[in-house]
Amino acid sequence: MGSALAKPAILRGLSGGSVTTGGVGPVGQPPDGSIRHILMVAYLYPPCNAVSAHRPAGLRRAFESAGIRTTVLTSEISGSYDDDGAQRIIRAGDLRTRFRTQYQTLVGYRDGPLEVRDKPRWWANYIVPDPTAVSWFPQALGHLLRLIRSDRPNLIVTTSGPESSHLLGLVASAFGIRWVADYRDGWLRDVCHPAPLRVIDRAIERQIARRATIVTAVNDAIAADVARRHGVRAFTISNGFDRTVLADASDERATLDPYRFSLVYTGLLAMDVDEQPVINRGAAARTFLDALEILIAKDPAFATRLELVVAGPISDSEREVLTRGELRKVVRVLGLLPRERAVGLQQAADGLLLIPGGRDATTAKVFEYLAASKPILAVTERDSVVAELLREAGEHTVAEADDPQSLAAALQTYLTRWTAEGASYSPRPGFDLDVYEYGSLGRKLLQAVSAATQEQRNR
Repeated sequence: MGSALAKPAILRGLSGGSVTTGGVGPVGQPPDGSIRHILMVAYLYPPCNAVSAHRPAGLRRAFESAGIRTTVLTSEISGSYDDDGAQRIIRAGDLRTRFRTQYQTLVGYRDGPLEVRDKPRWWANYIVPDPTAVSWFPQALGHLLRLIRSDRPNLIVTTSGPESSHLLGLVASAFGIRWVADYRDGWLRDVCHPAPLRVIDRAIERQIARRATIVTAVNDAIAADVARRHGVRAFTISNGFDRTVLADASDERATLDPYRFSLVYTGLLAMDVDEQPVINRGAAARTFLDALEILIAKDPAFATRLELVVAGPISDSEREVLTRGELRKVVRVLGLLPRERAVGLQQAADGLLLIPGGRDATTAKVFEYLAASKPILAVTERDSVVAELLREAGEHTVAEADDPQSLAAALQTYLTRWTAEGASYSPRPGFDLDVYEYGSLGRKLLQAVSAATQEQRNR
């Protein structure tokens, strides 16, 4: 959308209207403006089990359900399926697969122990907009250009981070292809460039925001920031959950202790990272463990009533912290599990522990948690985006990580509430979980594109 739209606006989605879909379209944009072929660009995509791969997969399934043919352009570091070709998944070469690094372990490209997370390499901050602009973008660009020549998409959806995916959208827009620039995080949240390079960063993002047909973001805070800084409309298309994935979850009831309250955490903790972007999650996780130790010290029998089950990419150093001293009586570390098992644990749990990792963070995990219909204990700021969502959803607990004592009190109150005889969680009346299902979110996105296209034609 062009810079002529000077008044910032945030739209949660569009109601009513429809999106014309059809089969395989001819080369070029269909004269009726229908969307017949969507190219989804995402650096990470299944079988990679990183949370950032879930959103593009869920949206793609929504597009396919709407009768729209889709193609995916991703990095080969995401792994591969035997039938990638049949699934129309293009995996561009990536230098990150050439050299053995911890990143390969974190995203599941290779198996092996993760002793400790290394700090980002210093030279990574001198690549604009991010290191994947060198490792992956050139190969992905070649695939994009070949696809435009042979099977031109009517719409390209680029999702970040990393931000290099949006560079492909810039290229596609130069060929007249409609483009959705989708922000999963704030711009360059994971990168700290020197001051001279920030000028280039801002120029690149300005081009992305103003040349995209629409800009979308996972929450109002990010959408408002983009709208304010670039004078464009930004649509909130939140993260969500995928009912197909939930249906495929394994039965994990036998994994949990039937005689204790099973509090489950799935995902990344990153307690061994001492700088952004995950400093808030790591610090909050450490404070939560301190709170656990306080409760165990006050009442040795506490360990017979609670187990904390952690499933995710845990480093050796984190495992030592999680199981230090008396914590080993309460904490069980399962490590990185296939997604169907992680979702199965959420569904089998008595309660779920959520550490979002920042005031504006709305990880996709919170929506899987809500879909599990379990009481959530969220360690986050009371005015955070997640806290607001949980208050709307039901009787969940939000506790700030100010100090271990207050967090221990909040945990004790939470456990007292949900271990009481007859205690059963149910969503708040009027809370519509279905609006966060990717089928619904995909339809909202398509409606936004259709409305923006019509608006441009009416000018």
